[in-house]
Amino acid sequence: MVIKLDIEKQIQNLIVEDQLHLDSDKFLDRLYKTQARKVRNQQRLTYSISSLVVVLLIGVLSITQLNNNETALQYGQYFTEIEMSDEMMDEYYDELIVYLVDESDDIWSTLEFFYEIDNQTEN
Repeated sequence: MVIKLDIEKQIQNLIVEDQLHLDSDKFLDRLYKTQARKVRNQQRLTYSISSLVVVLLIGVLSITQLNNNETALQYGQYFTEIEMSDEMMDEYYDELIVYLVDESDDIWSTLEFFYEIDNQTEN
């Protein structure tokens, strides 16, 4: 039992000595690291929330601009104002035929295509 008590006393002495000789530099280093980590986490959260707000704001503004009916009407006016005379359409078709015939590998399928278009426009 004497040996057992002696070992217990030695362990208690080690614990007491460790408590008396705390390394203040280690403690301060850990304290500063912990504080810096908390500040860094708080900054990350703040930056994340700020970024989310900016993205949502841009998204909402974009959607409201795209849903603007006046803008859609303006685009529709541009497309409806184009009017082509019959002479212009005939010239366009002639140029398109020449281009497709020159560029196609199968001239007969190209001519058949234009024949179908001609029949559709007559109906």
